[in-house]
Amino acid sequence: MSIHLERAQLLLAQSRAADAEQEAMRALASEPTDARALALLALSRIEQGKKKSAMEAAQEAVGLMPGVSYYHFVYGHVLHRNHREDDAFRAVQEALRLDPADADNFALLASIELARRRWPAALEATETALALNAEHVTALNLRSIALVRLGRKSEAMAAVDYALDRAPENAFSHANQGWNYLHRNQPQPAQEHFREALRLDPELDYAREGMLEALRARNPVYRGMLAYFLWMGRQSGRLQWLLILAVFFGTGVVGALAHAQPEFNWLWWSFLGALYGFVYLTWTAQPMFDLLLRFDRFGRHVLSRQQRVTTNWFGATFALALGSGGLWLVTGGEEALLAMIVLAALSICVATTFRSPDGRPRLMLGAATAALALIAAYGGFQLWSGDEAGMNTMNGFKLGFIGFQFLANSLANR
Repeated sequence: MSIHLERAQLLLAQSRAADAEQEAMRALASEPTDARALALLALSRIEQGKKKSAMEAAQEAVGLMPGVSYYHFVYGHVLHRNHREDDAFRAVQEALRLDPADADNFALLASIELARRRWPAALEATETALALNAEHVTALNLRSIALVRLGRKSEAMAAVDYALDRAPENAFSHANQGWNYLHRNQPQPAQEHFREALRLDPELDYAREGMLEALRARNPVYRGMLAYFLWMGRQSGRLQWLLILAVFFGTGVVGALAHAQPEFNWLWWSFLGALYGFVYLTWTAQPMFDLLLRFDRFGRHVLSRQQRVTTNWFGATFALALGSGGLWLVTGGEEALLAMIVLAALSICVATTFRSPDGRPRLMLGAATAALALIAAYGGFQLWSGDEAGMNTMNGFKLGFIGFQFLANSLANR
């Protein structure tokens, strides 16, 4: 192996992906068909978010050495990082066919199965990896994640404790233990592990996102929402859809009861208000509490640029909704009430759009949000000018908003 490839491997281990890329390029300059150099180039580029060029390098490495397990492993890793889980699964299966005794291959399989929400299969893959190498730190961490998803939290904590005993300077293990504490509704010890993970690897998004959740969870309202989010994350996609449909149709049933039993109006409408408030927070809690973190001395430094942009857009629509709500309380005007409802709905669309992954999902949701905003603006203009068709336009906005929610959930489950 050339000195450049040795340096590239070392730099990748030190989370210096940009420097590793330069060393891999130097190796390729002297040997353009070096599959090892292409594989390291792919790994260094995917760490920097260069998805397309990483894919090209990984494919070229496989093309040069199709009979070597490692290059299929690298290709599967790059596909996995590109969220192409079915393709990644096929790539790692080929790697396993070529080398069924490589613990790294089974660890990658476990990570892919976790992304596919197949918790038992992920756990089985980690146990096979650990049977091959009992001190495989990545497999230990992935086993912990699988155990959490299966509700076996104490075993998950023990798995990461063992990983930290083996490698106390492993940033991923500290971050993973932080998430385990969050699943146990203990944000304070979680912060300590996330802080240590970020000290060891300041670029580790898994730890930065965990630290944000722990900081948000200092607020008791968000702590309750976080417990709900983590519980939902452990459920199957089918159960998530059933819960969404139950809430959707349940609000209609409660509304009908309120009209049918006016003597209990206060009870039904109080329940409905609380339910709508909870549903609103399920969509907007993260940007809402990120907005509060903008005023926190430490929290503002943990937020990414993308999250700051999200709070700007969400904060604007949320402030307009609050202003319209205040105007309605003062004047009692139906126009102000309608504006509050529409702007609150648009704030949900904004929060959901920015929370979705880069690429096609965000573009689709962004276009849908813009279309809904235009429909609402046109309907508002019609009502302001006395055009009775304005209510029909607003009904169209309502149907579009319902469709937006189903589209967002469909994209998220994919």
